[in-house]
Amino acid sequence: MKLLQKRWKTNDAGVRFSSLPHAPVVFGGAGRVRIWPLKVLLFSLGFLLVGRLFQLTVVEGKWRRSLAEDNRILALPLLAPRGGLLDRNGVALTQNVPVYRRQVPGTSPAALAFETIDRDEALRLLSDPNERISYSILRQYPCGVACAPVVGYVAEAGADELEQMADYGMGDWVGRSGAEKVLERLLKGVRGEEYVEINARGMATRTVGLKEPQSGSTVTLTIDQGLQQRLYQAFEGKAGAAVVLAAQTGEVLAMVNSPTFDPNLITESLSQPNQPFFNRSLSGNYAPGSTFKLVTATAALEDEKITAETTFQDTGELVVGSYRYGNWLYDEHGRTEGEVDVVRAIARSNDIFFYQIGGLVGPESLARWAELFGFGSTWGLESWGASKGLVPTPAWKQEVKLERWYLGNTYHMSIGQGDVLATPMQVAMMTAAIARGGVVCPPQFVMNNGDVALGASPNQACQQLNLHESTIELLQQGMELACQPGGTGVPFFTYSIPVGCKTGTAQQGGEDALPHAWFTMYAPAINPEIVVTVLVEQGGQGSTVAAPIAKVASDYWFGFVEATTSAQVAD
Repeated sequence: MKLLQKRWKTNDAGVRFSSLPHAPVVFGGAGRVRIWPLKVLLFSLGFLLVGRLFQLTVVEGKWRRSLAEDNRILALPLLAPRGGLLDRNGVALTQNVPVYRRQVPGTSPAALAFETIDRDEALRLLSDPNERISYSILRQYPCGVACAPVVGYVAEAGADELEQMADYGMGDWVGRSGAEKVLERLLKGVRGEEYVEINARGMATRTVGLKEPQSGSTVTLTIDQGLQQRLYQAFEGKAGAAVVLAAQTGEVLAMVNSPTFDPNLITESLSQPNQPFFNRSLSGNYAPGSTFKLVTATAALEDEKITAETTFQDTGELVVGSYRYGNWLYDEHGRTEGEVDVVRAIARSNDIFFYQIGGLVGPESLARWAELFGFGSTWGLESWGASKGLVPTPAWKQEVKLERWYLGNTYHMSIGQGDVLATPMQVAMMTAAIARGGVVCPPQFVMNNGDVALGASPNQACQQLNLHESTIELLQQGMELACQPGGTGVPFFTYSIPVGCKTGTAQQGGEDALPHAWFTMYAPAINPEIVVTVLVEQGGQGSTVAAPIAKVASDYWFGFVEATTSAQVAD
């Protein structure tokens, strides 16, 4: 290549300069590069930097600032306190206790172990990705086992429930039984959040924001905590149930099961014998025994099969073909009672009288009147676990058992035996209907405070049976005499106030099995305040086993302290 030769000239000042105005710059002697491409490159890089800066600060600025803020602000979920349950006097039946737990280091997912820590420790550890922290509100039950059948219990929401219920999250409680279950939507609150500033070391420095959780509603139940506890203690380990109603309203003052579970120790209760989670008061189906004679007497009087003057001779037994139907007094003591009218028959629980009038009335009428009193119905308490029991009829027996209905079936039904099944709540409802003059009111578990419906949902109104006044008078006279000397309600013979009662001894199982013991009452006899119904499984005679428990409830309610008589009279 031909090299370009420089030509040098001298200006007027004597300075020499090249005559080539665009002489190239030589790098290392290997070649020459023009300078303008470098300027273009630098301009392009500067433009890119300015554009990126604009994107970061203007276009993405808000998002970037949010990311930076999130790196130092921790959102701590705040579980909403579950609404409280109170008894009718304002006594707390539930308590909420916040609990923080940390997974014990070294434990595997298959065998998790947690230790309880305080709130400050939980905040410190939350920023550590290697730590597993859980937060929950522990539900405690001060009344314990005594109130468990009414209050119920809660458990943490499971995976299936979290999928189905969008407003539930990890750590939320869900009611499993009793009021906790039935009133779930009222008791559940709405979660909140606490925004905590975290420093470079992961330590919480201050709270910078708070979204308050919304507590669930506080609900007042109709029960009396003291009555619940006293009545539960009276069972002394016996299996059974008791229901106490406000005679004029149907409010449930107490509902006790024995045995029952401890809502504070659910896991331990699961291994307890004799079905502690079974609600005998609402779900237990038992032959009502002689308490059902009140239905039979009502049917005979209202159907005009008998009057107040109608009597039957107590022969000790009735024989139909090869079958024998005896009276308890004759079978146990070999005695009869002569001419018996309806009042004395109720007071003495005379089987012969009720066999006779049951035969006059017939099974269809017995079933109809039983249903009017509330037997065979849950009265809208399905969510509480109520059972219908069973009111048999000839049609039912033919359809279910493929058998005919015989006169002996009617005899058994007339004294509450055979296929008749009832719950303690149903027997209490029947007793309350007689106490209030022939008005049946459904049981109510919730006080009417204007915010929630009473009892079950939907609320059901009381129903007038339209009984003749004479029928009510005869039923009440018989029940009052039953709790006076000469009757069967021995523990109330010397009671401070007159009461109305009916004993019951329901045969079940084989000949060697003890019968279920029943006792149902209202007090006082005039303007009744309470109704008490007690069932003791395989307890024996109602007068000697169930009646003393009912007396404990009555004593508590009226403030009496009396000694129970030691006399023993069978049903």
